[in-house]
Amino acid sequence: MQRFTLKTLLLQLLLLLGATYTMAQVRAITSNGDEVMLYPNGTWEYISIQPNPYDYQEPPTAVGAGISGRHIGIIVRRQMLFVLRDGILEDVIIYDSKGQPAYSYREGIYQLPYGWQVKYEPLSDRMIQFGPYQFKYQLLSERLERVGTCEIEYEMLSDRVRRIGGYEIRYNTFSNLIKGVGNIEILYDPFNERVTGLRGQNPNLEIYFMRQGKRRPLPLL
Repeated sequence: MQRFTLKTLLLQLLLLLGATYTMAQVRAITSNGDEVMLYPNGTWEYISIQPNPYDYQEPPTAVGAGISGRHIGIIVRRQMLFVLRDGILEDVIIYDSKGQPAYSYREGIYQLPYGWQVKYEPLSDRMIQFGPYQFKYQLLSERLERVGTCEIEYEMLSDRVRRIGGYEIRYNTFSNLIKGVGNIEILYDPFNERVTGLRGQNPNLEIYFMRQGKRRPLPLL
């Protein structure tokens, strides 16, 4: 009887310890939507990984198949992201001081940082100021001409952008693909016109490639 009681107590103790360990594990969702398991010893592991919906990617030396270079993002001073599709300005994203997307020229305000003000043109819904950034538009075409201190220049007879914030946008004469931004050169495979990498660096300039969709970009981490 005493031996049976001892075994019972040991079994109950093991079950209790197991339950305590299980309860100490925490399931959590990261900011990217990934589900992870947190353990008491400080380690963690993925349970499920959500696909990245904001697929702006800076390529390494070699880039996987599928990037054509026709849809790129140009980040200036880690404050603004200018999105070009075939050289045409598609969107401008403004980030707050924490690197979170705050405003999209196409989609509007994501979130208004504390202390920032919004101003619109009289009798119009066209924005002329978002926080410290002022907007200027061309008088005749009404194209966006400046955001903050970044001037946007266009080709004479087209809507194709040729300069952003003092950085020249260079195009391949035959394919019309963007071959360079400022001192950064975009390298292509000559046979299939796919991006193979980047050459050159600038601390105030980053080039990203969007694989899919026209969605809100990731925060600047």
